[in-house]
Amino acid sequence: MDKFNRVRDLFPVTKRLIYFNHAAVSPLSARTAGSIERQVREQMEYGVEKECIWEERVEKGRRLAAGLLNAEPGEIAFVKNTTEGLNLFARGLDWREGDNVVLPRVEFPANVYPWLSLESRGVGIKFVRERAGRIPVEDIEKAMDGRTRVVAVSFVEFSSGFRNDLERIGGLCKERGVHLVVDGIQGVGALRLDVRRCNISAMSAAGHKWLLSPQGTGIFYCALEVMKNLEHPAPGWMSVKGWTDYYNFAYDLFDDSRRYESAQRNLLGLCGLTESLELIDELGIEDIERRVFDITDYLCDLLERRGFTVFSPRGEGEKSGIVSFHVKGGDADGIRESLRRRGIIVSARDGRLRASPHYYNSFEEVERFVDALPDQASALA
Repeated sequence: MDKFNRVRDLFPVTKRLIYFNHAAVSPLSARTAGSIERQVREQMEYGVEKECIWEERVEKGRRLAAGLLNAEPGEIAFVKNTTEGLNLFARGLDWREGDNVVLPRVEFPANVYPWLSLESRGVGIKFVRERAGRIPVEDIEKAMDGRTRVVAVSFVEFSSGFRNDLERIGGLCKERGVHLVVDGIQGVGALRLDVRRCNISAMSAAGHKWLLSPQGTGIFYCALEVMKNLEHPAPGWMSVKGWTDYYNFAYDLFDDSRRYESAQRNLLGLCGLTESLELIDELGIEDIERRVFDITDYLCDLLERRGFTVFSPRGEGEKSGIVSFHVKGGDADGIRESLRRRGIIVSARDGRLRASPHYYNSFEEVERFVDALPDQASALA
């Protein structure tokens, strides 16, 4: 699409690198960096006098994040990272001894330790194993029982790139009165996600991957009807309705997501996040998803022509922006480092190479990347 070719100019990284590592940490657009620089200048020159403007920018970001997820602004809180949001839910639920959590065995640790920490309260963890790079919904269903309170899954699994069927999993959870909690970091910003359609109780996603935003920023969604039944594990002076009345110590929490923004926020980073969300909104998440699929489909096609084995599931409804593939007879870490020296940035995970291009990347970059990979015949020699 022409608009994605034009938007490349907003990403200076394209002048220096072929950057296929958005599943790790993304570069910033010139617009996002400019938004941050503007606020730095404002604080340098005016101190706190421009704070109301910064707050307006952050509230715009809240509205944009809500629109991206089909949520209400009052269901969106800004957090430092994915883990913080997941812990808000894990620590807020009224657990009883003997309850359990179901989650895939291949989750990134951010979506494991908040639940493992509950074992001291008598909460069990039931792991579901990966099969050929997939987490079958049927296996999740088999793991659930009468004491399951939460199913915790990633939107997209970080190593394989498998996109979980959140709509089916959410349907199961709704039937059984179970909360679906999602680590959204590997999909939000690149793929469509409708929290209503998927019956998601809570979702957390840091900004530094597919949202193309600064580190130390993130989005936490919690459904209002769920939020009202959660305890707040870490309230602060800005969590309450009367927070501007400093000596009124009435413990009256906000009825919406503002309760989770307990004290001073990273306004600098959040202004950058707002700018990134605005760019996503202008481009359209449907078109972004289509572009990401087109680029990764092309990558998989070229890899297979060259004799590489793609590990990432690529069927309808299960593919994502992550392409994980085997290099026969090769050392993935060594090849990653060799590519880095040539200005091509990817990751190595579980003995495989992992490429994760975004919407501003080009098909020509895909060709140059595949051409730079070691020949499979020589790798087997």
